[in-house]
Amino acid sequence: MSQVHHGIRSILSIPAIYNLFGELLDRKKSGGNTVLVKEYIRPKPNEKLLDIGCGTGNILGYLPENIEYTGFDANHQYIEAAQKRYGHRATFICERINTTNLGKYSQFDLVLVDGVLHHLDDMEALQLFKMAHVALKNGGRLITMDGVFVENQSSVARWLISKDRGQNVRTQEGYLELASQVFSNITTDIRHDLLRIPYTHFILECVKTD
Repeated sequence: MSQVHHGIRSILSIPAIYNLFGELLDRKKSGGNTVLVKEYIRPKPNEKLLDIGCGTGNILGYLPENIEYTGFDANHQYIEAAQKRYGHRATFICERINTTNLGKYSQFDLVLVDGVLHHLDDMEALQLFKMAHVALKNGGRLITMDGVFVENQSSVARWLISKDRGQNVRTQEGYLELASQVFSNITTDIRHDLLRIPYTHFILECVKTD
């Protein structure tokens, strides 16, 4: 996993700082999590959702309570914070998801991978797409969202994205090339309006059809 852990970016490993940073950047009613849930996840009552790299579980604040939510993250501090806040309505596992532990959790309607792919090299990212495919039931959907480099991008957005902890930010073609090795039904979108600062997000919606 290619990620910067030193310098000022290291403080984002602290759950309270991580949460505060997200709250300061999000545009609230029209921001990242609100839009992600309303326009892309589009949850239905009683659906099963697997969140890979769930962090502190903040997405639960935007999801309806009648969702069966399972979150994986390898950061024990993030998982402890998630348990304290949302343990009454969700299952959290402090492990990096793999084919072994995934066997206990399958047939999901939705798999969410928010802000994870740009922390992974191509081999790791491809493996994640494969695991998401296994976790989904037929007709289920994978939703991913990451920073992206695009043409005619704001110079500020490009600079900010280049300073991300994750060191594998890709072009839209780079993300799509990996996803298409596993999924054939893919929809993409590019957003420049999800944060209070200039930033560009790339969203993939992949449907399991086989």
